[in-house]
Amino acid sequence: MHDLKYFGVFLSFFVFVGNVSSSCLIPKNLLASKNIYLTHNNGIFGIQFSDIVANGHTIYLLCNGGVQPTGFLCQSNNVFNPSLNSAICSAPFEPTVVGVRKKDASCPNSYHLYKVGFYVQRTFMELYRNCFDGNTLAFQNSIYKVYRHENTAPRPTPPWNADGLSGGFDNAYEGRATQACLLTNLGATQPQCKFDRGHMTPASAFMFTELKKTTFKYLNAIPQYRGVNRGNWKTVETWVNNVVKGHFDNPVINNVQIRRTYDVLKVCIGALGVHRLKHNNNNNMISIFLLDNNKIPVPEWMYKIVSHLSGDKWVMLTYNDVNLPNQQGINQICQPIDCHPGLHLSPRDVGYTVCCEPYNFIRRNVPHLTGVC
Repeated sequence: MHDLKYFGVFLSFFVFVGNVSSSCLIPKNLLASKNIYLTHNNGIFGIQFSDIVANGHTIYLLCNGGVQPTGFLCQSNNVFNPSLNSAICSAPFEPTVVGVRKKDASCPNSYHLYKVGFYVQRTFMELYRNCFDGNTLAFQNSIYKVYRHENTAPRPTPPWNADGLSGGFDNAYEGRATQACLLTNLGATQPQCKFDRGHMTPASAFMFTELKKTTFKYLNAIPQYRGVNRGNWKTVETWVNNVVKGHFDNPVINNVQIRRTYDVLKVCIGALGVHRLKHNNNNNMISIFLLDNNKIPVPEWMYKIVSHLSGDKWVMLTYNDVNLPNQQGINQICQPIDCHPGLHLSPRDVGYTVCCEPYNFIRRNVPHLTGVC
């Protein structure tokens, strides 16, 4: 995957199974196992992201010992031959994080580009990629794909991995350390400042447990207000999965039903600005970092850019605070528009979220993602 600008072209040839009756489903129990499955096309292995496998297609099992020789063919009777339940990995194949020296436009020169995936037979298969500053431990953006699926494994709870990045992430995110930091910088404790390790590429982007586990990396996290992470930000994440699961197929636009299936979506997630809080004594606005006053910045905003090969594109912008932003601040970075009719944002949920005109948003805030997201 050399250039994300052209990555979507390959996906246009992805064989999508719009009718589950003409496909096989990987059983739910295997989604939650240690199994990873691979596709095999033109002599090249790729990751099987979905639990849906088209009739006539063969998938292979990837375990800690490598690719297993037996292929599992989805037959015309919608049954795998041999049965998938006949082979279960005793240990998973370990993921790899690769630092990319020759970057593309998705990552500015001041940041580092990391790809997360699997090396199989000297070929790297990418799950997602993140732009991250290893010096200030500041997240920039994350890019991944989410595929049509029927079911997903439960969210796992593995330990977070620093992948060799120095910085003491665990202590920085720990509640007492966070409050001590805020007390020092602001002159008072901040009872609402409880930060989650907010996933950027979310675990829900993947259907299999072993793929979900790869998202628990500090280069894939930001300090996110707990209420925001579990409020409107989660609502937007759920909406993305509902779109690709087919909840909004065949939309009606201007009283005309449009035949459209969102089989594969590209999602670009990023952080903007550094959150500021008022000092208790002098009312100065102080930029908030979780480490050393200059590392692990707390973002002011998060965004999702969601796009489909049809040309449909959406941008959702979320304020990383339990309070409301001022309208002037919103207007500086977003031209508000109506949200997708399936996205129901509750005013009672934390994390003020607005939908933005996509091309205007990208041009104003992240011009390097033009043609990428």
